[in-house]
Amino acid sequence: MTNSFFVLEWFLLLDGFFERVRDMNDLVLFGGIALAVAVCVFAFFLFHIYRGSFASLQNAKVGEVYNFEYLQPLQGDSVRFLARVVDVQKLSEDSIRMLNRFSSYRRWDGKFKRTHHLVTAQTADGKIRNFYAERTRNVRKPALGGLLFKSGMASFFV
Repeated sequence: MTNSFFVLEWFLLLDGFFERVRDMNDLVLFGGIALAVAVCVFAFFLFHIYRGSFASLQNAKVGEVYNFEYLQPLQGDSVRFLARVVDVQKLSEDSIRMLNRFSSYRRWDGKFKRTHHLVTAQTADGKIRNFYAERTRNVRKPALGGLLFKSGMASFFV
């Protein structure tokens, strides 16, 4: 009788052990699935904040949010901005000539050329800046960019 009791005791111990292992495997499985879902949701939000559909600042409308690289004429490099459009101006040749004549901004810079589409935008850090649309590249219109500006979280994603 002692042998069968001993075998039964070991069987119960092993059964409890495998039940705990099965529970741990379930925990690892469901934890892995939850982690994969969280990573996919995070990647979705990042894509729609930074990427989005291709666009052009020449067709920008007030209130829209764009993510773009702006070519700096002095150094020749580009800086990326996430910005909400505040105002759009289509400059005529006369307006450009007038600005070139009376404005002191970059007056003596021979590389600086004004173009026809001037977009005033609020950047993610809260500054208001003017951008010539023809000097932008890799322009994207992120689907969730407006949500960032409304919530005040835009400065965290720059």
